Amino acid sequence: MLTDGIRARLADLNREALPGARAVVIEPAQKRQNLRRRKTSLEDVAPGREIENDSGTYYLIEQPLEQLWPLAGRFIEDKLPTLQRDATDENPPRPELAAFAEHFPRRVMYLDLETCGFAGSMVFLIGLVCWDGGRLVLRQLFARDYSQEAAIMQALWQTAAECRVLSTFNGKSFDWPMIHDRSTVHHLGIDCRAGATAGSPSGANVTLGPRDPRPELVHFDLLHHSRRRWKETLPNCKLQTLERFICGRRRSGDIPGEAIPAAYHQFVRNGDARGIKAILHHNALDLVTLLQLSLEIVVVRSANET
Repeated sequence: MLTDGIRARLADLNREALPGARAVVIEPAQKRQNLRRRKTSLEDVAPGREIENDSGTYYLIEQPLEQLWPLAGRFIEDKLPTLQRDATDENPPRPELAAFAEHFPRRVMYLDLETCGFAGSMVFLIGLVCWDGGRLVLRQLFARDYSQEAAIMQALWQTAAECRVLSTFNGKSFDWPMIHDRSTVHHLGIDCRAGATAGSPSGANVTLGPRDPRPELVHFDLLHHSRRRWKETLPNCKLQTLERFICGRRRSGDIPGEAIPAAYHQFVRNGDARGIKAILHHNALDLVTLLQLSLEIVVVRSANET
């Protein structure tokens, strides 16, 4: 039982002010979720511009090659005397090597694709190194959604019409057949590789109709030449193995090839371009390696003959 004295003491205690509690702001659940899902735009990760042609629109990212690879100019300059000598060789061992030596750098087009999977799937990125404005440039043709594939194909053929030599890595088996197959899907020209007699179009403004011949190029596939040169001395002739041992570079933090399709599909779904930045960088590094490797192959061949 509480006595009157105890009741009086409790009453006095209850009159004391409680210490102030810290204010807690509770954000609505939707607001917190939106903050977590804040998107990174394509323009933020890869400044470029929208291009329109007869097949639609696409996104173009373009930069001088030396901006990506500062040593490009010096490296190419060191190799040019060998190329010029090979261009005048009356008995070249292989016609594609002679064509490359004759037309580099102005009419050589390096090509590397990023696709949504294996043969028959969509091509969403066409990476090129080609001559433009008196210098080599890295040109990346990007389809921002599935509807823009035709536009990047049309843009590719416009560049190809100005070139004479195509340089790829395993492109005879994958990249170039893929380009022709997807161009056929979009009714862009006729494949003349089987020996059709129609002349190839030329000029930067070429637009391929359903019955126009596609440009034909001499194909310099670096995989086949790499195997001839280095298969006995290297663990394998994969591109990144050659990049490490022949070009003297090792990549770190590169996106695995098998993760690329999923990253693109996610971008199409939600517009967040963070994964696209890694794909563009991967594609650009591949193209730099193609260029360096092509020149190393010519030098090795010439050194072996002297």
